Amino acid sequence: MEARLLREILFGKLGPGRHTLLELGVGGGHLLSHLTSVFEATAVDLSEEMLTLSAQLNPSVEHHIGDMRSVQLPRKFDVVLAHDAIGYMLTEDDLRAVFQTAKAHLEPGSVFVVAPDWFKDTFQGPSVLHWIKRKDNLEVTFIEYVDDPDTNDTTIESVFFYVIKEGGTLRVEQDHHETGLFPKSTWLRLLEDVGFVPEEINYPPYEGGYGGNIILGVLP
Repeated sequence: MEARLLREILFGKLGPGRHTLLELGVGGGHLLSHLTSVFEATAVDLSEEMLTLSAQLNPSVEHHIGDMRSVQLPRKFDVVLAHDAIGYMLTEDDLRAVFQTAKAHLEPGSVFVVAPDWFKDTFQGPSVLHWIKRKDNLEVTFIEYVDDPDTNDTTIESVFFYVIKEGGTLRVEQDHHETGLFPKSTWLRLLEDVGFVPEEINYPPYEGGYGGNIILGVLP
């Protein structure tokens, strides 16, 4: 749903054509795989392992290792996208640095897209999210516990549990994440400070209440 919405939004802003797109923090490349048919894409991530996964899923995409806060590529794009990975920015300085990176890679009239999972204004924790995926003889149940243990800072904590059933064997893996949590006004203010004209787009959140937030920054 989100990839389809992004395509509609971006073609509404940029018009028809095969536009160029840079994703900062591509991760495993799942979202990007739904965009490569209509965009000429380039991807950046801090993790070599994630880039390897994304390259397997998106063989036509040029991949670069780099930090979204500081990477410098020798070209500009019609769209810069920072999706899930933007959540790992823990301070306003981190967010500002990403916004400056995006600006440096955009032509005037181009678009920067961010999709925060949560805003501090509307975050309600603790909460538990879960879903189950099955393929062949593999079943994975994903459970996420998310909370804001210190409401005076700009971070939240998530614990991921993966209950994996494969070939009659059951095992459990666990992962801990710290991500950023900012008021909506902070996102809009920092975009304006860097030189973008921000625009909010809301759509139905995912099950569990997260997501449903897209913010565009148009570069005049």
